[in-house]
Amino acid sequence: QVDEEYRNPHTVDRVPMGKLPHMWGQSLYILGCLMAEGFLAPGEIDPLNRRFATVPKPDVVVQVCILAETEGIKAILQKEGVDVETVADVYPIRVQPARILSHIYARLGELSSLLLQ
Repeated sequence: QVDEEYRNPHTVDRVPMGKLPHMWGQSLYILGCLMAEGFLAPGEIDPLNRRFATVPKPDVVVQVCILAETEGIKAILQKEGVDVETVADVYPIRVQPARILSHIYARLGELSSLLLQ
């Protein structure tokens, strides 16, 4: 029908598509205008942040800090070329051994009134 209309203008009956496509296009236009004028931010119409899904994410960087418990261990590691400090060197930051952290995590969430142990 499109080709026939091109060949002979105003000879093909036009059938309206209904109001839905127009309403959809009109709403997109209004949203675009509101964003262009600064009344709306992308995060306000995309609360799940799906607009970031196609953007490549930066590589994850893992940083490790090595602390020696004694000066003797520090000397051995430095002799092998490892940059290391002792717990005393990083004072006033308090550093706890891993076993202490495991005890803290074990107690996390305990609530005797609800019998959560």
